[in-house]
Amino acid sequence: MNVLVIGATGRTGRHVVRLALNEGHHVTVFVRSPEKLYRPQTGVKIVRGDALDATAIQNLIYHNSYDSLVLVVGADSLKCSTVRGDITKNVVKSLEQKNASTRIWVVSSAGTNESINQLGFFSKTFVNTILKGQILDHKNQENIVRESSLPFTIVRPVGLRDTPPDSAEKYMILENGRVATTSISRVNVADFIIKNLDNPAYLQKAVTLCAVSDKD
Repeated sequence: MNVLVIGATGRTGRHVVRLALNEGHHVTVFVRSPEKLYRPQTGVKIVRGDALDATAIQNLIYHNSYDSLVLVVGADSLKCSTVRGDITKNVVKSLEQKNASTRIWVVSSAGTNESINQLGFFSKTFVNTILKGQILDHKNQENIVRESSLPFTIVRPVGLRDTPPDSAEKYMILENGRVATTSISRVNVADFIIKNLDNPAYLQKAVTLCAVSDKD
């Protein structure tokens, strides 16, 4: 498959790129700073640009064809930001004009929209206070995708943590129900996306990801 990754220099995006390559996909990354990519990146087509630039996104999508687009972007702080929603708006608008069959994968966050009900008391409190600004941006991002004509899957991980690239952990995929744990590795988030790129089971759905409890 031809896969476009926006946010490839981030800690989760790097795993998405690596696992996509391992599975034999053709990967394009759209990044502001190519030097931040992990090396070597054999097989990756690198396009320099800013996803907040609507014209740059439009030109990228107009001149290329992608089967899947993985959007894993974020802000640099916990303060209120519109960066996720702004980038998502640019991407969705361009895809709808050029290729409405491209499946978009959006990495959001547990606690966004109805998934707040999947969290425990302390996690809800954390989301509604410390992460309030980020969650508001994620809500806008999700709503833009849901209201579009595109095939989509929204991925809502709980607290993200870094683990070695080759680490293998069990994780849960929830459409409903309480999360078992409050964390998941970034590798597992990428693993879920790449393993399901062409899986229709999660089309037009939002799923929450969490690690399996040690008690299970």
